[in-house]
Formats: sequence, structure tokens, C-alpha cells
Amino acid sequence: MKRQGLIFLLAVLTILKCCAQQEKLDSLLKVSKTQNGELLVGTLNEISWYYRNIHLDSALAYARTALLESKKTDQKKLYASAYNSIASAYQAKTEYDSAIYYHSKSLSINYLRADSIGLADTHNNLGIIEDERGNFETSLEHYFKALGIYGNNATDPDLIPMVLGNIGIVYKKQGEYAMVLDYYQQALELYKRNKNAFGVTVTTGNIGSAMLRLKRFEDAIGYSLDAAEGYKKLGYNRYVPYMLNNVAVAEDSLGQHGKAEKIYLEAIEMFTIDNNDYELTNTRIGFAKNQLGFKRYDFAIAQLALALEVARQKDFKEFEVNALQLLSEAYYQKGNTDLAYSTGKALIAKKDSLFQMAKTKAIFELEAKYRAEKKEKELSEQQLQLAQNRLEINKKNNLIYGLLSLALLLGLIGYLFYGQQRLKNRQLLKENELKTALVHIETQNRLQDQRLRISRDLHDNIGSQLTFIISSIDTLKYGLTNGEDKIGNKLNEIGMFTKTTINELRDTIWAMNKENITFEDLQYRLNIFMATVNRASEHLKLDFTVDSDIDPTYSFTAEEGVNLYRIIQEAVNNALKYAFVDREGLDHTMEVCIHKTMDFFHVEVTDNGVGFELSEVTLGNGLSNMQKRAKDLKSELRLTSMLGQGTSVVFNVPVRE
Repeated sequence: MKRQGLIFLLAVLTILKCCAQQEKLDSLLKVSKTQNGELLVGTLNEISWYYRNIHLDSALAYARTALLESKKTDQKKLYASAYNSIASAYQAKTEYDSAIYYHSKSLSINYLRADSIGLADTHNNLGIIEDERGNFETSLEHYFKALGIYGNNATDPDLIPMVLGNIGIVYKKQGEYAMVLDYYQQALELYKRNKNAFGVTVTTGNIGSAMLRLKRFEDAIGYSLDAAEGYKKLGYNRYVPYMLNNVAVAEDSLGQHGKAEKIYLEAIEMFTIDNNDYELTNTRIGFAKNQLGFKRYDFAIAQLALALEVARQKDFKEFEVNALQLLSEAYYQKGNTDLAYSTGKALIAKKDSLFQMAKTKAIFELEAKYRAEKKEKELSEQQLQLAQNRLEINKKNNLIYGLLSLALLLGLIGYLFYGQQRLKNRQLLKENELKTALVHIETQNRLQDQRLRISRDLHDNIGSQLTFIISSIDTLKYGLTNGEDKIGNKLNEIGMFTKTTINELRDTIWAMNKENITFEDLQYRLNIFMATVNRASEHLKLDFTVDSDIDPTYSFTAEEGVNLYRIIQEAVNNALKYAFVDREGLDHTMEVCIHKTMDFFHVEVTDNGVGFELSEVTLGNGLSNMQKRAKDLKSELRLTSMLGQGTSVVFNVPVRE
């Protein structure tokens, strides 16, 4: 009961807070109708700020109205404030090019007016934008300028910890977690001292993010949940999904994938409603990683594709890198190594361009400059010691610059040597590949010449001799008398056997003359063979069917084509010899079918002959040869037969990729 009462109380407090904000907004809207000039511009800017958290289009509309009203007054400071409001609205909509444009206009006006606080505010906002776009060097430059100005001029004690927290965020993205925690702790102490609940909440959430990167997941969950509760109490619900995303990542890392999945979905829904493309992209990447834990590869890839598309459209460089990296892993886990490899190459190229600036000399110069300015302020009363410190810093800087220059020179020399060696290795590799290719071509040419020579010899010598035998047999038949029918029949058998031998010889020559046999060639030879069988058998109906969608240009090797042809030929000949014995005068049917699936050519030869019992018959050389040919085709010949129901010969030929 106590727990339920506490939950009810928190719900009531949240509703009251939201109502209070709405009341404040309603009050501003009401007041704006009675104002004009500078007061109206200030109220419109404040209304735009409130709408940033609930309706971005309204925030932009009121900021533009503020600009129109400021032009009526012709006061430059009002122009600057209106431009800043428009830029902030575009920034919340993640339309960064427009935000930078209007921030730059505000910056120019404040510079001419020597408005130091206005300059610092704009520099801080520009730092946030460049941070979100992945331009860390430019982001730090803006933040340190803002920090220097606030340190000397700020009347609001919360401005300095705000910038310190922003600097910590940039260092976090570069993996400098010691620097991150240092800046966050400084900011948190100042916010607590100032009793700023919003600042404490934001910084607590940032520390939770740092704990997440340090893999202190339990601490990360605690800080993030505290920050989420703080945002709810303050009525800034649009920042709650930031914390939920951190909690989801931590739960996922602790193996609580089910919990993480639910929290990710909640965060994605909230970021979608808020049109926050930047954080929505980041959360989708984390959710995709969670789904990979469940091996839901296709769903994870779809989420990453969405994240990658938005990252490229909005120029979110760091998220593009993260999406590419996880996408490559997803393709690899799924077994698609080609896509994994191509995505990995894109990842490497993008990483180089993104993080090249992360450790540049400019960052160290900015850090040294800020530290020097801070020392100057803190030790302004000790001029002698300050001078000594500056001299020591200059010496260290000169040493660092010298070492960096030396390292750069050595790196350049090493790179040039590496490039020269790599070019030499590439040339040697190309030469070896060319030699291997030439040897292969020469070998193939020799083999082809050998095939042509053997086929010519078979055709010219053995072919002509067999033709002479047929001619001689025909001559002998004319010399026989009517009483010598038995000899005539024998001569007819010898003639038929010789003609069959010539046909077999022609098939062999056909195969030898080709290095590869297309499916169209094979089908043509089989059609000729089937037509010959149909003409020779009066009571036989032989059907030869081939799938119409088989690619006619599909190529077999010469050996594969001959083996496939011979198995079908031998199966048909065996059926003609044995299947229709003692069934003369009856209609006989035989069917030869070739079908293609994704992985195999399925070949089947069936008849409706007498059949036989496999266990009672000794298989001869013909079937043994068929089995050997099938084995050469990486297949297995299956023979089935039943008395009175015919015989079936089936085998599958694998399809090459």
C-alpha cells in the first residue's frame, strides 16, 4: 500500500508540474497580446523556448514572429536575440545548417555590439551543434571561447558548469574518460552549490553515460534512472528517453536482453514522437545490437539501414561509423561475407575521416590555452610566479611541438617507404599473376590442340574405316541369294552395330572439340538421340521434357556434359533392351525429364515395362558405368523397380555457383 501511495503521489506531482508549465506558457501567450516593442520580443523568445520542449514547429513560428517584431524597433540587440531563438528552434529540429546560419547572424551582431554574454551564449550553442555533427575540434573551440567569456563576465553562476558539462561530452566521444569525469565533477559541484535541480539532473545523466563507457554498468543504471526521475519531476519529458537509452545499453551489456529490448522500444517511441533524429538514430543502432543478441539478423539489419540513411542525410558522422561497424558484424553473423566485407571497407574509410582530427595538435593547443587563461585568472595577484609558469609552459609546448614535428617527419618517411615497398610488392604480384595466366593459357591451348588432333584422327581414320565396313556389308547383302536369309540378318545386325558405333564416335568427337558444353548443346544432342529411338521403336512412345526456365547458356565442363549424356543414353538403351520383353504388340511408354531447382539439375528416366526385383538380378557393366559417371558428377544414381510397374533411374547434378 505504501508503494502504491508513493507511485500515486509521484504521478500527481508530475501532473502538477506539467500543469504549472502549461500555466506559465498560457500566461506568456496572454501577456504577449498586450505588449509591443522590446517587451513583446522578449516574451515571444521565451514562448519559443517553452515550445522547444513540446512542439518544435510552434517554437520556430514564435521565433520568426520575434524577428518580425524586432525589425519594427530597429534595435540590434533584439535582432540578435530573435536570430538566436530561430537558430535554437532549428537546432532542436536537427536542421543544423539552418541553425548555424542564424547563430552566425546573431554572433556578428553581438560582436559589433561588444555583447560578451551574447557572444558566449552563441559560442556555446555552436559548440553543441558541431559536437552533434562530429566536428569535435570546432566544437571545443567554441566551448573554450564561451568558457573564457563566462569566467570573466558571467553574472549567472550556472553558465560555467553548463559549458564544463558540454566539454565533458566532447571528451567522452573521444574516449578521454579521465577528462570527462573531471569536467563533469566540476560541473556537478557548481550546480549543487547553486542548488540548480536542472543542472544536477543533466550532469547526473552525463555521469551515467560516462559510467556506461567505463563498463560500470550497475553505476550507469543508477545514475541514469536518477536523472530520468529528475527530468520527469522538472517536466522535461523530452530528455527522459536519453536516460532510457543508457539504461537499455547497460541492461543489454549485463545480459538482460529482454529488459533492454522493452526499454529500447520505449525510448525509440519517445524520440520518434519528439522528432529527435539525432538520438533516434543512436538508439536504433543500440536496439539493432540488442536484436543481434536474439539472432534476429534481418530485423537488426533493417534497423541499421534506417539509422544509416538518417545519419548520412543529417551528417551524423559518428553514428554513420557505428552503424557501418554493426552492419558489417550483422552481415558476417548472417553468413553474407561479401556484404560484410564491402561494409567493412566503407567503415574503415569513414573512421579515418571522422577521428583523424580527434588527437590533433589543435585540441592540445586549445586545452593549453584554456588552462593558461585559468591560471592567469586564479594567480593574477602572483605576477612573478605566473611569469615563471608561463615560461615553463612555453618550454613544454616547444618540446611537444618538436616531438610532434619529429614524429610527423618519421611518420612521413615511414609512409613513403611503406608506399614504395607496397608498390613494388604489387608489381611483383601482378607479374606473377601474368606469368601464371600465360602458363595456364599455354596449357589450355596445348590441350585444345591435342583434342583437335585426336578428334581428327578418330574422324579421318576410325570413322572412314567404319563407313567402309558399312559399305562392304551393303555390297555383300546384294550378293546373297534368297536362301541365305540367316546370313543377311547377321549382316544387318553388324551394319546396325557399326552405325551405332559411328554415332557414338560422333558424340565423342563432339565432346572432345569443346572445352565447355552449354545446356543448349546438350539438349540438342539429346533431342537427336530421342528422335532416333522413336523412329526405331514402332510401339514405343518416348517423351523428353525439359523445364522451360533453364538457362540455355548454363555451361558444363566437357566431362560433365558427356557423363550426363551417357547416363541418360545408357538408361534409355537398357529400357529398350529389357523393359518390354514378352510385351510385344503393346503400347510402351518411356519418359525422360530434366528439371532444375535452386541447387540441382534433377534427371529422371522412367518406363512402364515389366520391371524386376533388384535383389534377384545381377547388375552388369552398363549400370556400373552409370554409377561411376554419376559419382564423377558428385551425384548418386538411384535405381528403383517393381515387377509389372516399370523401372525408374534418378540422379541429381549439383548446380555450380
